[in-house]
Amino acid sequence: MHTLTDFMTHVKGIEYLISVLAITGFILYVEVLKPKPFKTLAKATSEDLEYLRQTGRQNNLTTLKRLATAPFIGLAYVVSLPFIFAFALTGELLGMAADGLDRAFGMAGKSLAFGWRPMEAYLGGRKARKAGKPKAEAKEEKKA
Repeated sequence: MHTLTDFMTHVKGIEYLISVLAITGFILYVEVLKPKPFKTLAKATSEDLEYLRQTGRQNNLTTLKRLATAPFIGLAYVVSLPFIFAFALTGELLGMAADGLDRAFGMAGKSLAFGWRPMEAYLGGRKARKAGKPKAEAKEEKKA
């Protein structure tokens, strides 16, 4: 561990492991104290097995096929992400080129942010400024 971030990540990982183990241990402890331990688990398992027997082999094979294809669908999604990013970036750059190079360089920071500003959260709605007046005059009118 070389940085504070490395240390904090390590500590948080250990905290999560301890909390999961504590919760699991508590659940097992409570189950053991019951008059018939793990009765609900056995009942749920038997109900699941009965459902699998009732639905038949074809439904079970369909479910297994879907489980087997899930990693490949996820891989296709991950592989397509760079192409989607390139498409979005190209669209933004072409939009800047249409406005002219001088404006593109002046607005580079705004257009590369794609209009998302995480520090501003106008949850109650953004207050409208009066058109044509600078910020300083609008503030003075508000105070009066």
